[in-house]
Amino acid sequence: MKAQLRIITLTALFVLLIPFIVACGGSASQPQGEAVEATEPEQATQAESAAGEASSAYNEAPMLAEMVANGELPPVDERLPVEPLVIEPVEQIGRYGGTLRFGEVNPINLWSFATLRMNGLFRYDFSNTQVFVDIAKSFEFSDDFKTLTIELREGHKWSDGELFTVDDIIFAWEDVALNEELSPGGPSSIWRPDGQPAVFTKISDTVVEISFHVPYPIIMNYLGRTGVGSDYNVIMPKHWLQKWHIDYNPEAQKLAEEEGFETWVQAFKDHNRPRNNFRIEGPTLWAWMTEQITSDRAIVVRNPYFHQVDTAGNQLPYIDRIEAVITGDKEVQTLKASAGEFDFETYYIDMKDMSVFQQGAEQGNYRVEFAENLFSAELGLMPNRTVKDPVLRELFNNRDFRIALSISIDREGMNDTLFFGLGKPFPATVNPGLSFFKPEWATTHAEYDPDRANELLDSLGLTERDSEGYRLRADGEGRLSMLIHVGVSEGPKIAMAELVRDDWAEVGLEAIVDNLGEQGGLFSQRLATNDLQIPTWHLDRNALFGRSLGSNFSVDQTSFWTGTWKDWFRTDGEEGEEPPDEIKRQKEIFDQFRLTAVGTAEFDRLGEAYYEYFTAGIPMIGTIGFTPRPLIISNRLHNVPTEGAAWISDNNFYAPFLPSQWYLDEDE
Repeated sequence: MKAQLRIITLTALFVLLIPFIVACGGSASQPQGEAVEATEPEQATQAESAAGEASSAYNEAPMLAEMVANGELPPVDERLPVEPLVIEPVEQIGRYGGTLRFGEVNPINLWSFATLRMNGLFRYDFSNTQVFVDIAKSFEFSDDFKTLTIELREGHKWSDGELFTVDDIIFAWEDVALNEELSPGGPSSIWRPDGQPAVFTKISDTVVEISFHVPYPIIMNYLGRTGVGSDYNVIMPKHWLQKWHIDYNPEAQKLAEEEGFETWVQAFKDHNRPRNNFRIEGPTLWAWMTEQITSDRAIVVRNPYFHQVDTAGNQLPYIDRIEAVITGDKEVQTLKASAGEFDFETYYIDMKDMSVFQQGAEQGNYRVEFAENLFSAELGLMPNRTVKDPVLRELFNNRDFRIALSISIDREGMNDTLFFGLGKPFPATVNPGLSFFKPEWATTHAEYDPDRANELLDSLGLTERDSEGYRLRADGEGRLSMLIHVGVSEGPKIAMAELVRDDWAEVGLEAIVDNLGEQGGLFSQRLATNDLQIPTWHLDRNALFGRSLGSNFSVDQTSFWTGTWKDWFRTDGEEGEEPPDEIKRQKEIFDQFRLTAVGTAEFDRLGEAYYEYFTAGIPMIGTIGFTPRPLIISNRLHNVPTEGAAWISDNNFYAPFLPSQWYLDEDE
């Protein structure tokens, strides 16, 4: 039953290992994209010539200068904020122009493409240890850490030329997050650290105060993740969206019906954040705005009001357009990437295809670099503790059964097969760089021991087997079989799940891999109706000082392993199923932990107590973490930082790569 491991030649491994060592060996202490020597810009004279004058304090792309000359746009000085964000290019001042070739697998929400072009109030560095301003000009906490003051950039404009002000943040909070129809569950728990919602106060058009009832310094943990402080979330274009809001437009319901929606609420949500994450007509603060969306491609074009410039005064981004081909299939994506059809790709490709990428690099005119994947598990298995099947429920709630599932996985074999031995077998626990991490956690219930696994399974009464050697259900209803639901296509998750399936078969447990990652929202639908048995995902959000919400390292938010328990927490007991005391205790610990100052003895005590449960109690099962992540970068694409590069959702994947300062050299 055991799948044979792929044989890798020493030569191939050596070829792959050298660039990985080089890529991962650099220091991340230097903020990426903000501290290297720059050269003089080539495009300044081009812009001045196209505009017919040289009076501007800033330079712009020729395509925009032409629009200025034709009276279609105001001059660049009038489009930029009074104090634009200055970005020091990674390699050198870039060239304007060109179309970046990109690929997207998911035709439903275009998530990778949306994330590539996303900007927020703030952004993290690669290592998730520093937060930098982006859309925001500055931030400051009060001495008691109860009030966060954010200052915006004077004169910052939306892509349609309208001013971006604090009103756009107040609107997102008061008229959306606090609106019972638009947000029936109330604001996100991020904004309710003690159960009471924050208070947003407009100080001026450019200054907003966010006050909490308790010290809450870790709000910056969340805002550092670009998407949290981004357009459609904590920021919304009030001037454009208010016509679909009933409080601003009494005809909003009528307008919604004319557009084919049943309610104004549906219309508002769809215009604020369409299902595919791309507003067609509405404004944005991101570097590129939507130009075209079809069934097979999506195209975005530079935002003429984008707030960043390089050190020579050239308005960013350098690249005119990004065109994403919607492949709809990971294998097609891999083939196109290996043929050099994309200028940048990493989201949907795997280490298992490295030989293909290496062979195609010269002809495809690209190079292969590596980032470190900061997931503690590329694939995390999460037995649903409230699964509907009563036999499985009893087993999933038995710690010895979960231990047996874990120690029957040959992680070393998986690492060699799929990651060339360059990943790290690791349990489902927090990042080892955190101050409260215990060294023994790195191997707890994660060492391959099928003999002990068999003993544990036998001790649970699972001794009867069928003619093929599979264990039988305790209720006499045939073979004990479990579904492994793969929920996301990113990385080699299907291959990993299949290896887990084969390892479990060796101890008499049947598992069937159900790939829901490429079937639109089916995974989310089944999660909402509690119809998943062993959902899987990568285990991220394990940095951020161990206190991120929106993580499977939680008991009351978005965790997949808690099933309907999290619904009970979310609705104060009105929905879902009441969890056992051990789970309630975990929530109490976390509620204290996230309000405690980093670096204190209490922080370490609570952090250790919280993650001791995740490690020793094993509610989730880890596999391979901290894996190398291949980056396919076209030789014509420049200013892509790779030193100290990391790849994880904690920093919003692309944000530390600073795509606005990428540029194309068509001669290469």
